[in-house]
Amino acid sequence: MMTADELLEVLHKAPEAHASERPWYIGLLLGVAGWFAGLLLVLFVGAVIHPDSGGGALFTGLVLLAAAWGLFRADREGAFVSQLALALSIAAQFALLFGTYEILFKGSHQGGIAPIAFIALVIQLALVPVMPNGLHRTMCTIFACIAWAIFVRYGLWDQPFWSDRKGQPPLSLGMALAGWIVAWAPAAGALYLLVHKEPAWMAAGRQVMARPVATGLILGLAFATIISHPFEAFRLFGPAEGPRVGWLALWPILSALASLGALAAAFALGGRGLMGLCVLAALLHVSHFYYAIGASLLIKSVLMLVMGAACLAVARHLRAKP
Repeated sequence: MMTADELLEVLHKAPEAHASERPWYIGLLLGVAGWFAGLLLVLFVGAVIHPDSGGGALFTGLVLLAAAWGLFRADREGAFVSQLALALSIAAQFALLFGTYEILFKGSHQGGIAPIAFIALVIQLALVPVMPNGLHRTMCTIFACIAWAIFVRYGLWDQPFWSDRKGQPPLSLGMALAGWIVAWAPAAGALYLLVHKEPAWMAAGRQVMARPVATGLILGLAFATIISHPFEAFRLFGPAEGPRVGWLALWPILSALASLGALAAAFALGGRGLMGLCVLAALLHVSHFYYAIGASLLIKSVLMLVMGAACLAVARHLRAKP
């Protein structure tokens, strides 16, 4: 049996554990601590600086982004520092969004959700290559997908659910299909190219950039309608709203098909956890479609059978791949 001195000597001689070998629960605790520390620091900075103007908010956002970038560069392995930098970056993005909107659209009648979404899209796309952190790149990719979908919807035809929609005509089938395709075809195309070119970017050593972006595209495409329009989605998990829903009831089923595409991409990239999330997203979209569509129970049952057969066909195709 070892004595205390012998055990201490063995511990001193043991090599230091690499961050990637850290137990997951230790990383989780450090990450939670980093989030709390980051939120407290953000509250302190906001209380001291009072960024109540567009210029002040922009300056505050740039300072916080610089601090987040420095923390990411200083310690790419540490969970605590990375989560602190992530919290600073999120606060900075809100400050940049507020400041840019205040400068460009304050006092203008051209404001609304669409310009905010476009500004958010530009910020997310700019931060993907700048911030040297995989989780940050994945989150920026997801938020970019959401921002683009919101910009397309509220820039083309729709108004937020809290506005007066009584005089708004029902959406046509063509506009519903075109709107969904414009919103999600770019993400699907980018994901297809990344999966198709995986050997090339792996050989070139670009997986540090490409894999987090691919993960963000998979999650964005899988959860599509729910994450881009959460209030609309959960309001439709109930009795159908008739003409107000209209052809928008097709969006959940299109999103379910997109989830299957994301599932295939996750399978090709070897992401088992992502595959499980894609399956969960597909089930959510199918449930969403079931409650959103204004049809009889018989028609709904037939549609469920057709979708089940399609899922089985996709599963058989994936199983048959070498």
